[in-house]
Parts: sequence; C-alpha cells; structure tokens
Amino acid sequence: MKNLEARQREMRERSQSKRIAEPSLNSALEAEDDTPAVARLKKRISELEIRLLLLEKENRELREQKTIAVERAPQKSYEDTVREQRHNFFKYSNARRY
Repeated sequence: MKNLEARQREMRERSQSKRIAEPSLNSALEAEDDTPAVARLKKRISELEIRLLLLEKENRELREQKTIAVERAPQKSYEDTVREQRHNFFKYSNARRY
C-alpha cells in the first residue's frame, strides 16, 4: 500500500511540473517593448494561471474522494434484509385488503 501511495505521489508531482511548464511558455511571448509594470502584470497573470490549474486539480481530487465516501452504501446484514422484506410484505398486503 505504501509503495502504491509513493508511486501515486510521484505521478502527481510529475503531472504538476508539466502543468507548471505549460503556462510559463506563454510568458516567453512577452513583447520586448513592454514597460516593467506590464511585464510584472503578465508575470503575475501566469502565476495565477498556474495556481488556478493546481486548485482545479485539487478540487477534482477532493470531489473524487467525496464521491467515493458518499456512494459507499452501508452493508446490510442478512437479518436486516429479512426484516425489511417482512415489513414490506405486511405493509403492502394490509393495503390491498381495503
């Protein structure tokens, strides 16, 4: 289990580094005649884009965890199933009499 977690962590780190490299390519498109203020703003925009990608990824992971936790149905025992069947039988058989 620890080995699997380590491999998953490595894979996440590799994918994050790839995503971080993609927006930085856009910063190479800066015009040479930009003022320092414009260059700072463009750099800040690229940093925010990277942060946005990381947050979206984290959001997806948390949603998957939530889905797994919510969708797990509690395991019913055999006695609970039989009790529910009896209850439904008597409930609906009495309804047909009237």
